[in-house]
Parts: sequence; structure tokens; C-alpha cells
Amino acid sequence: MIVSLVGSDGAGKSTVSRLATERLFAAGTRAERVDRWDIIDNADYPATLFMRPDVLNTRICVAEMPSTSRFLFLMWSVTHALLGRTPEAGRPDKVTLLDGYWMKHAAGEIVYGLDSAWVEGVVSGLPRSEQVIYLRLDPHLAWERKVGRDVVPYECGMDPECSRDSFLTHQSRILGVLDDWAEQFGWLTVDAGEPLDEVVGRVVSTVSALSTTEQR
Repeated sequence: MIVSLVGSDGAGKSTVSRLATERLFAAGTRAERVDRWDIIDNADYPATLFMRPDVLNTRICVAEMPSTSRFLFLMWSVTHALLGRTPEAGRPDKVTLLDGYWMKHAAGEIVYGLDSAWVEGVVSGLPRSEQVIYLRLDPHLAWERKVGRDVVPYECGMDPECSRDSFLTHQSRILGVLDDWAEQFGWLTVDAGEPLDEVVGRVVSTVSALSTTEQR
């Protein structure tokens, strides 16, 4: 069973997915977390051992790709991260929490100018999530979380200065795309501005209920 945690930059996808996986596993649920960058310097993914063992450098290089190439690479990386190590991720007795999956990057590339119909056509061929949990966060709060730490030009409309205004403008546009998809596809929306423990608890309870239903 595949569950995706999605959201714009700064929404807490990585932190929430990690903590939720730990809680689910401790409670006896067969759960694992998968991130697109798991494929780097990881013997579990022999097909990607050609990549340099430096996630930060890889992310910087990917951001400099042309938009179409970047989007296709990101979709390949997350799909390989999911299926290259866990070909049985769709089994109902196993929970695979995907950190991000395709949604944020697809929305970002649409904002950068890719045709939305083409993007949606590409992602329609990826493995389906039984549940998408949308960690929705106001860009102003996201900026407060990220400023001074890990803001990069890719998150700021390619502004090399990574200014507050460029971040807010770009992230607001991404949020608009994600909001439309959340309504269109029926994603579960969670307020990522709530206390972390409450957000993680909401994810855990949702996944636990879904897992119980899937196994009946």
C-alpha cells in the first residue's frame, strides 16, 4: 500500500514522513519510508551506483537542468526509489510512505512553464497512491521555517539571491497547483502549520485506518 505525503517546500514532508514511519513500525505496522534521493550511494539500488555519492551536489546539478529534462529525471528518480528496492510496495499488508512523490516537483515544473496536460499525462503512468496526504502550509510560514537554513534558488523561481519575495511568489504559485489537484483528486488535506506531534498523529491514524481496511 502506497501512501504519499505531499506539500510545497517547507511543509515538513521529510520530517513528518520519518516520524510517522517510526511510529507505525513501533506499533507493529510493516512500514517503510522512501525518498527520491535514497537511490544515491545506496547498494540497495545497484542500477544507480553510477551517481555521485553527494545528495546536495546532485540536487544542485538537477536544478540546473532544462525544465523538461529536470522533470523527467525527477520522475524517474522517485519511481526507481519506489520500485527499484521495493517491487512489492503495493501489497496491502505493507505500508510504503513516499516522501513527496511526484506532486510538488510536477507542480513546480508547471509553474516553470511546462504544459500541465503533458505533465499530468506523464504522472498518470506512475504507480498509484492509495492515499495522498497533503501537508498544506502557508508560504509565509514555510519561509520562516527555511530562511537561513536550506533555501535554494529552485525553490525561489531560480532567483540566485533566494529573496523572501521570490520564495513567497514561487511557492504561492506551486500551492495554487497543489490546491487544485487536492480538490480534483480528493487528497486528504492536513494543516501543516499545526504542532508537529499533531500532524504526525493525524498521518499515523489515517494510515493505520487505511491499512486495516486494506487488509480486510
